[in-house]
Amino acid sequence: MNSIYQGSSAMPKVQFISDKLAMLLSSICVIHCLLTPILLISIPALAGVSILNDETFHQILLFFVLPIGVFALSLGYLHHKNKWVVFAGVFGLTLLSSPLLVEWIGLGHEVLGEYGEVIITVIASFIIVGAHLINYRLRSTVQEPICEERETTQSQPY
Repeated sequence: MNSIYQGSSAMPKVQFISDKLAMLLSSICVIHCLLTPILLISIPALAGVSILNDETFHQILLFFVLPIGVFALSLGYLHHKNKWVVFAGVFGLTLLSSPLLVEWIGLGHEVLGEYGEVIITVIASFIIVGAHLINYRLRSTVQEPICEERETTQSQPY
């Protein structure tokens, strides 16, 4: 697996980093959604910490998750051509964005409620992490023929 990433092309490294970063950011979102209520109940003094209970944290995270996720999935698709991985990833990204979109159109928490947002965010994050994990595995299992082609064309006499 490491030999794939040691080639002269920087694209596999970019793919590797972008998939890992997308998985990390989606995991942070899940951790934040699940642990914030527990921390606020356990330690009420943390209620004043705005990063814990503010929607701004989700907006900032989404600002990074969306472009990195689309970029990583696109790179993977260019290599492995598996449309279902991209479909799952885009579905997860859309689902992750849905609470924010509902809020932007003026419905706020009335439609989903606080628990509904948490459930949607957790499900969407698991879908995103799964899609990036499969994207990464498909990318790392398919060998790039570029180096082999270069060697055979250079070794053939003209």
